[in-house]
Amino acid sequence: MKHGSGGEVHAHWAGNRVTGATDADPWTRAQVALTGLLALNRSQAIYFRRDVDDSGARLRADCRYRVSGGALPGRWWSVTVYAADDYLPLNDDDALSFDATEVRPDAKGRWSATVSPAKPGEGAWASSRNAGNFDLTLRIYNPSLKAQGDFASIPFPKVERIDCGKGAGT
Repeated sequence: MKHGSGGEVHAHWAGNRVTGATDADPWTRAQVALTGLLALNRSQAIYFRRDVDDSGARLRADCRYRVSGGALPGRWWSVTVYAADDYLPLNDDDALSFDATEVRPDAKGRWSATVSPAKPGEGAWASSRNAGNFDLTLRIYNPSLKAQGDFASIPFPKVERIDCGKGAGT
């Protein structure tokens, strides 16, 4: 049972509008309790999760991915790798997430980061080493009112598989 399930899916990112809300139904409250999300109310943060790349293939620790996007509708955001057991992967890479302060937007405001088992030469990176089949969680903090009310309006990051196996740094 994953947080984000039972809600809406946009561009492979699943989110539930009542996660962290006082009016959350018992099912949503149980999901939050089981995954240990400790969700803030939706004016403080909205949460989205995905377990597939843009082609629909399962995210795997032995693959390298490019996560890319533009400005997100909030004050700050982060993307975190979670192993299949809903916990952070057991590795000592000290790089289980990247956030708005670590990516370097280009002149058009577009940014990219890498999710892979080995650190790339440069750029923002989140380690998937020892994650097995994993999920990515996107948190948007202090989201705009429009984003809170209309998930379809959010320009979600893309997740493109680059390669798998030895080419991915495994």
